[in-house]
Amino acid sequence: MSALTRPPAGGPSSPEPAPAAAPPAEEAYLHEGSDTVRFVLHLPEGLVDASISRQALRHRFGAGEHPTDLVPTYHAHQAVIQAAVVHRLRQGAHAPVMLREADFPVPARGR
Repeated sequence: MSALTRPPAGGPSSPEPAPAAAPPAEEAYLHEGSDTVRFVLHLPEGLVDASISRQALRHRFGAGEHPTDLVPTYHAHQAVIQAAVVHRLRQGAHAPVMLREADFPVPARGR
């Protein structure tokens, strides 16, 4: 297990399964205190906690102004967002990975 990840709930490092009241690891949620959508990636090395800023979701993925728009926008672009987390880990980032606007380059506009 790398220092970047945590073992899966109920895995060999955790003799007891996750509590029944805990939300599923795949469930993304809005964390208002940090103004981010938080989520967990399942990688071969284990689980990786990550989040994406409200600004990145609005400016790079077109989320609306209302906070309830953020989680659906995350789900609509989940593959790209999760790929950015993996990219940051390969660059040497440590979990939890926080994604910002700079992690999603703006495509060049045509002439």
